[in-house]
Amino acid sequence: MPVTYSNLTPSTGKSNDIKNNHLTDFDAFWLKIYPLRSFLIYFVSSDLECRWNEPMAESTLGDSPSAINSSTMMITQAATVAEIAEMAGVGTATVDRVLNNRAHVRDTTRQRVLQAKAAIETGYRSKTRVKPWRLKVILPSHTGAPTRYLATCLQEFGKLGNATVECISIKKTEPAVLARNLLACMNQGVDAVMFYALDHPRVKTAVEQLTKSGTPTLALLSGLHSPDTIGTISVDNRAAGRTAAYMMGRLTKGQGVVGIVTGGELYEVHQDREIGFRAAVRHGFPHIDEVITLMGHDNYHENQQVVSEALTNYPDLLGIYNVGSGNNGVAAALQESDADSRVVFVGHNLTGTTTRLLLDGTMDIVLHMNVRAIAEQAVHTMVAHLEQRECSNEPLPIEIVTRENLVGTNPHI
Repeated sequence: MPVTYSNLTPSTGKSNDIKNNHLTDFDAFWLKIYPLRSFLIYFVSSDLECRWNEPMAESTLGDSPSAINSSTMMITQAATVAEIAEMAGVGTATVDRVLNNRAHVRDTTRQRVLQAKAAIETGYRSKTRVKPWRLKVILPSHTGAPTRYLATCLQEFGKLGNATVECISIKKTEPAVLARNLLACMNQGVDAVMFYALDHPRVKTAVEQLTKSGTPTLALLSGLHSPDTIGTISVDNRAAGRTAAYMMGRLTKGQGVVGIVTGGELYEVHQDREIGFRAAVRHGFPHIDEVITLMGHDNYHENQQVVSEALTNYPDLLGIYNVGSGNNGVAAALQESDADSRVVFVGHNLTGTTTRLLLDGTMDIVLHMNVRAIAEQAVHTMVAHLEQRECSNEPLPIEIVTRENLVGTNPHI
């Protein structure tokens, strides 16, 4: 028996003013099931979702490249305020202020909230710990692009390692300030601390107290002679110093003096580089009569002053090796004295500044360390220690950069 309909065309859902149209049997069938479309779509999609989430049967292909591992399938989802608050260990009101970019939120808290949000939305869940580890990082201020870039990389790798990383900067070369900030971590709910170490009794005492309270510490870039840290993440800095001496010895000609610009005796990294440099010069380069120490405290103006004085006091100055930061201060002194083409200049860390100095010929060699690799190894080591997993740390390699091989080398931003 023919069926009639009006005002609705099932296949399109659009209005139709034609009345009393005759339908085929298929049209009649479609009209009957059309009201049930939402239920059918829900049923079919639910079934597909269940099948998607079911463990796949073990493939008969074994280790074939075409075998599919269902554990790698991941569905991202939006993070709720409550989920973020729980993971970050803060209140929902704080999360709301961060997500809406409102004021009155500490930078370290803002970091935790944003990292927790990213961890949830990327679908990451730790197999050993639901709540991420809370890591505190203490770095010196005004030490240039490498330190700022390190902080960025640490936070990036923290997201991948089930950790929220809070980075703070403090006045550099002040053991009392570093010790005070280390001890403050005992009352902040911090699981572990990473810091740019100063080799000083006050710092060692603070590290010892942290360890006794159950908070492990890890030194970054510059180490600490203390049994209480779990280690140091850095390069082999004595090897770096020896490499600098080798390049200096090969590039300099005639008898003369070489100056080492250093940031002070508090940084083990500077001490190790100077020790390695002096040892290699004594062993292999007798044309270098003397290695003098120039104390610049990693400061532009002080580096400029001490190098200018050395150029005046030592007419036979062959080269400058800067073991720390403030390369632009060294360069300014060389350029002002028209010595930039005569004096060999070796330093550390490829940045925008040292790239420019390499290109204009003021700087000859940059010994570069991969800060991203240091950050990755630091987070991995710290989390492994907290989760009581074994982890071996090897010194990271040093790259030798000249203006001829700049292309493809990633500078610190």
